[in-house]
Amino acid sequence: MKYHGWRRYLVAIWAFVETFLFAGLLYGWASVNWVLKQENVYADLCPQTTVNTNATFNGSAVVSYDILSANSTTLNETDSGGIPIGRGRQCKPQDEKFALCFTIGSALFCASSALFGHINYKFGTRITRICSMVIFMAGTVMFAFVDTEKPWLIYPGLAFIGMGGLPLLVTNAQIGNLFPKGSSTWIGLLCGGFDCSSAIQLLVKVAYEAGVRIQYSYGLLTGLHLMVGVSTFVFLPKYFIPRPSETVSTEVAQDEKAVDLLENEKMDQSATNENGQVYEKTTFEVSDEKASDTPSLKACMLSATFLLHVLWLCLLQLRFYFFLASVNTYLHRITNDDKYKVSYFTNVMMYTMLGGLFSSMFSGVVYDWQRRMFKDSRVALRRKLMPAILPLMITCGLGVLLSLLVLIPYEEVLYFVFIVMTLYRSFIYSIGAAYLSAMFPNEYFGLLYGVWIIVAGLVGFLQIAFFSWAQSYIDGPFHADLFCLCFVSLSFIHPAYQWWTCRREAYNLS
Repeated sequence: MKYHGWRRYLVAIWAFVETFLFAGLLYGWASVNWVLKQENVYADLCPQTTVNTNATFNGSAVVSYDILSANSTTLNETDSGGIPIGRGRQCKPQDEKFALCFTIGSALFCASSALFGHINYKFGTRITRICSMVIFMAGTVMFAFVDTEKPWLIYPGLAFIGMGGLPLLVTNAQIGNLFPKGSSTWIGLLCGGFDCSSAIQLLVKVAYEAGVRIQYSYGLLTGLHLMVGVSTFVFLPKYFIPRPSETVSTEVAQDEKAVDLLENEKMDQSATNENGQVYEKTTFEVSDEKASDTPSLKACMLSATFLLHVLWLCLLQLRFYFFLASVNTYLHRITNDDKYKVSYFTNVMMYTMLGGLFSSMFSGVVYDWQRRMFKDSRVALRRKLMPAILPLMITCGLGVLLSLLVLIPYEEVLYFVFIVMTLYRSFIYSIGAAYLSAMFPNEYFGLLYGVWIIVAGLVGFLQIAFFSWAQSYIDGPFHADLFCLCFVSLSFIHPAYQWWTCRREAYNLS
C-alpha cells in the first residue's frame, strides 16, 4: 500500500484508535476490581453476614449481624442500593486474591515485551499482530466467563489482555516513519493513547452500573478487536514501514550535519581550556578514526549508567504497581468502607488517567527543552548526560510526592493523588525509554529496553509482599506506604550519579 496524502493520516488515526481501545487495558484494573467485587468473585473467602431483625430496643426493631464462616449460607438481604449486604466491602482474603492477579498480570505484561520484541524483529509486523489478536481475544473471552464458579479465569484473562495489547503499541510506533518531521510527536501521541486506554475499563464499570452484564461488555470488546485485523491485513505491510531515506529536507540534513560536527569537535590530540592550559583528549570524546570505539553490548549492560537506570525503574515501577494493586483497599480505607464513595473515586481516578494523553507529550517536551539547553556544551559527555538529569529528578520527585500524599488520610487529597499518579506513570516510561535511546548505541536499544523492562517486572512481584504487609495489621498500610517513601527516595541516586559524572569530567578538564 502506498502511503500518500490522506491515506497516511487514515492509517495514523486508525492506529491511535486501536491503541486507545485495546493497548493499555491492564492499567484500568481499579475499575475491574470494583466490578468483580460486585459480582462476588472470591467472596466465598470472606466472613459473611446474616441478618437478625427479631431483636428490639425501646420498642423498635434492631438489625443485628452475625458473622459466619466462609462456607456458611447467608440470607439475600440487600441494602438501599439493591446490593447484597457485604458485597463490595473490604475483605482481606478477597483483596489478596485480586492483588495477586494484578501482580501476575503486570509481571507477565513486562516479560512479554521482550518476547514480542523478538517476534517482531524475526517475523515482522503481521505475525506479531496476529499473535497479539489471538492472545487479547482469549483474555477478553476468559473475562466474559468469570463468575463465582470460575473465579480463577481472571488470572490468565488479565495477563492475556495486557500481553495482547502491548504489541499494538510496538507495531503502531513504526507509523511515525510516515511523518519524518513529526515522528516524535506521533510517538508521544501514541503513548498518550496507551495511557488513556485504561478508561475503557471505566466504560465497562459504567455500563455495569447501568445494568449491562460484564459478559456483554467483554463480548463486545472481543468482537470490536477484529478491527485490528483490518489494519493488519489491509493498512500495514507484512514486515515494516521503512524509514525515509533521502527524503529529508535540507533543513533537517543541516541539523544532522551540525550534530555530527559537535560530536567530532574533539578530533585533535589536545585542546586548550579557558585558562589556556593544555589537556589530553578524554575517553568520553567521540572519534571516527576507529569503528571499534562503539562499546560492546556486554559493556553497556554492565555499565554503571545502565545498572542504575534499571534500579531506577525497579524502584519507581514497584511503587506505581503497588499503588494500582492496592488502590481499591486504599479507597475503602479513606472513605470508611463507603462503597458509593469508592465507586465515585474510582471513576475520578480513571477520568484523571485520560490526562495521560497530554502528560506523555509533556514529559517529552521537558526532555527536548533540556537537550536544547545543553546542545552547545563544549564537552560531549555533558551534552549527552545533562539533558537527562532534570527529567529523571522530576520523575523521582513525583514518586516521592505520590508516596507522601497517600499517607494523608483525607478524601480531599485523593484528587491530587490521582493527578500526581497520572503524571508519574507518563514520566516513568517516556523518560526511561528516551534515556536509553540517548545514552546507548541505537543497535542495542531493543535488547537493552527488553532487559530493562523484564528485570523491573520481576522485581514487581514484591508488590504482593507489600500488599500482605499492609493487610496484616491495623497500621500496616501506613507502615508499608512509609517504607515505599523511603525506597522511592533511593531513586535519586541515578540522576545524582549522572550529575556527579559530569562534574568529575569538568574537573578533569580544568
